[in-house]
Amino acid sequence: MKILEKTFTMNADKCGNHTFTQVRRDGNVCCYRRDRVTDGTLHSFEVFATKVIKAGSSMRGGGIVQEDYEQYPGKSAFGRWAWTTNHPKAADKLFNDLVAKKLAIVAAEEDDDDETELVTVARVTQPKGDRRSLKWPEGPFTQKQLAVHNNIGNYKEVYTDLQRALGNGTLKVSEQVHEVNRGRAAKMFEVVNVAQPVAA
Repeated sequence: MKILEKTFTMNADKCGNHTFTQVRRDGNVCCYRRDRVTDGTLHSFEVFATKVIKAGSSMRGGGIVQEDYEQYPGKSAFGRWAWTTNHPKAADKLFNDLVAKKLAIVAAEEDDDDETELVTVARVTQPKGDRRSLKWPEGPFTQKQLAVHNNIGNYKEVYTDLQRALGNGTLKVSEQVHEVNRGRAAKMFEVVNVAQPVAA
């Protein structure tokens, strides 16, 4: 199983690169210190219970997870199975309460409406069978707009199609940005020189 690394750097929520360092772990309960890369100062502590995604699990939009891995919480996990604080003592209390099962873990809802980030977290394979053909909208479009354009009810189902089309050069990420709720921005895509619908 792929275990969370003890130290890694990433731009988790598009507010600049941060270094994440594991400061405590007990079973599946972890506390990571998040520091700004620019000056090394503390951003926050993140306390959570890891989730194990099992090999063979289906991924939204298609594909199958190839190896077990521990999932670091995304933004929709906070307040459900992850918590953040700027104070070391508060982080210790959250950690101890989570280990002692004094904090309730709330399962993710299937209809979470977060825009999906195109970040690879595990190697996937496409299930065998016929691939659907998508009709690409004219001009720049978001993942949700692509789903609506193809009469697909759940926009998360087209995630793998977008990944594949980006990989084979059918699509590119547009320079335009689509504003969504609370100041967040969704990636926009556009077709690269394709005159007719292409199998995704």
